Amino acid sequence: MSLAFAVLFAVMFFAERSQRRDRGIEQDALLPLDDGPPPADVRKKSIS
Repeated sequence: MSLAFAVLFAVMFFAERSQRRDRGIEQDALLPLDDGPPPADVRKKSIS
């Protein structure tokens, strides 16, 4: 029975990978939140 589940998992895994290249909802949920570009370092700017 476990061999049947392993084969089923492998078939479904490779079928999903070959189906489309863009990410799915599940993969997007695992990514960290995008806060945009990092803030500029205010110490590097000199006021003359």
